[in-house]
Amino acid sequence: MIAASIELNGVNKSFALNGERIDALRSIDLFARPGEFVCVVGASGCGKSTLLRLILGLDHADAGRVSIDGKPVTAPGPDRGIVFQDHRLFPWLTVSENIALALHASDWDASERRRRVREHIDLVGLGRFGDALPDQISGGMAQRAAIARALVAGPKVLLLDEPLGALDALTRHYLQDELLRVWQAERPTVIMVTHDIDEAVYLGDRVIVMSSRPGRIKKSIDIDLERPRRRDDLRLAALRNEILSLFDWSAIAQQ
Repeated sequence: MIAASIELNGVNKSFALNGERIDALRSIDLFARPGEFVCVVGASGCGKSTLLRLILGLDHADAGRVSIDGKPVTAPGPDRGIVFQDHRLFPWLTVSENIALALHASDWDASERRRRVREHIDLVGLGRFGDALPDQISGGMAQRAAIARALVAGPKVLLLDEPLGALDALTRHYLQDELLRVWQAERPTVIMVTHDIDEAVYLGDRVIVMSSRPGRIKKSIDIDLERPRRRDDLRLAALRNEILSLFDWSAIAQQ
């Protein structure tokens, strides 16, 4: 897989709500290097998910430019995969069939599609569960299936919208390490939205801190720590505290 760069220049986005214009994002400038793991944190309503929708091509900016490898984003495409907080697996399809859905528009023949599905089921550690239905597996396993589905078509960019947010703490920690393992194996460029600052500094090469609505990039913080990282590393705690200090708590309380 060849990762892609992601670039946003002067991006603004607003929405109409009850006849009023609500600014979601304002003056967003962001560059993610090919293969970089970028985490985005900020208060609820600051435009984090909107940012992902613009990169995915589901929404379009009011002003500015969103591009992948220098090419403007105009619509969703196979170069980008996404995982949501809810795994969104079809309950009447098996794990394998859900993953295979991501290949319906590909040019690969049936044999290659089956091979890629098997490969990615194994990649996320679900080799024994390809024939299971979603209600026969745990929530963590379902999220692993969703990650496999997002990666099976070989996207250059992986977008993650709170993919671990609904899981219990132990499962979340386990899947953080699994996510890192899969990223290091496939090496797409990752933009991950999370409310968990500990998660952001543990996973990311860089953490983007956004201000309250309208969302702006308040600061970009490099996490220049060797991998694998230790959760009890005091340097991670210091970075978490630095990020927390950037939040405008009075503005958050008024959201």
